[in-house]
Amino acid sequence: MNWKRSFLALWLTFSLGPLGQSARAVELLNGLAAIVNDAVITVDDVELYTRRAVEGAARQLLPLGKEAEFERRRQTLMRDGLEQLIERELILHEFKTAGYNLPESIIDDVVAARVKEEFGDRLTLTKTLHLRNQTYESFRKDERDAFIVAQMTIKNINQNLFVSPKKIERYYTENEERYRIGDRAKVRMILIDKSRHAVGEPKKLADSIRERAAKGEDFGKLADEFSDDARRFKGGLRGDQGWVENKDSDLRKELRDFAFAAKEGDLSPVIETEGAVFLVKVEGREAARVRPLAEVRGDVESTLKSVERERLRKQWIARLRTKAFVRFPGQG
Repeated sequence: MNWKRSFLALWLTFSLGPLGQSARAVELLNGLAAIVNDAVITVDDVELYTRRAVEGAARQLLPLGKEAEFERRRQTLMRDGLEQLIERELILHEFKTAGYNLPESIIDDVVAARVKEEFGDRLTLTKTLHLRNQTYESFRKDERDAFIVAQMTIKNINQNLFVSPKKIERYYTENEERYRIGDRAKVRMILIDKSRHAVGEPKKLADSIRERAAKGEDFGKLADEFSDDARRFKGGLRGDQGWVENKDSDLRKELRDFAFAAKEGDLSPVIETEGAVFLVKVEGREAARVRPLAEVRGDVESTLKSVERERLRKQWIARLRTKAFVRFPGQG
């Protein structure tokens, strides 16, 4: 991962931003990224912490030839990753110096739950850690640290915040455009994948399905029986695409053109593309509108609580930083 090391070196030299002007002129020394009290954060720590996010960005952007955008995204991830690791060490130090104790049995339960949820079993975990060049001990330590950080955050930041009705109403009024939705259509779809059928069969099958639907058979049940859409298998969605907006719909243009020209209850003709054949039924239509406060009150309240929790969290971290020793490579 030499590109990561050289990148982080460049970033530490020029782009630390909120971490302090005195850290801008640093050079990496023996893979050291930062020292927080008695804890050392290495370049490898930052690489491991951000690895999955960076790889996700690479999968998303590099196949599209967006190398410059990937570089910017990677820079942000590395910078934020180092800042998050510094904050984690500040919180862990507070936990340690405050004299708190955490029974190892609790961590055993936390690790077991994480293994079951993300990996399924210990063997899969072991294989995954091997690919990540990570040991089980470091994985367990990461889970322990994350649990402590979460519990300390809950302890120090009020989770039961009250937001007054007046604040909710003011926020809604000032941000009304956030709650504007465009023309919407509620769409159900049947997809016949040409690669799964003999030549000519998808069109014939779709014609037959359409005839049955036009005679009144339940379109959802027909989708259950015939659609090749992968989402059909995730909980009985029965071809349901939900409410989609014309401006940003994931539907193909051919399907979107029908959906937003049709009336509620309309059934499309068979729509054939290079790789598949489609049938679309429009089950609802809504004109563009601003969602009323009564409809979005819960969202507004949740947003305001999140903003306040983040403000309190930043204040808490700032207090921890004032009494901590944080140093970067090259600093005296």
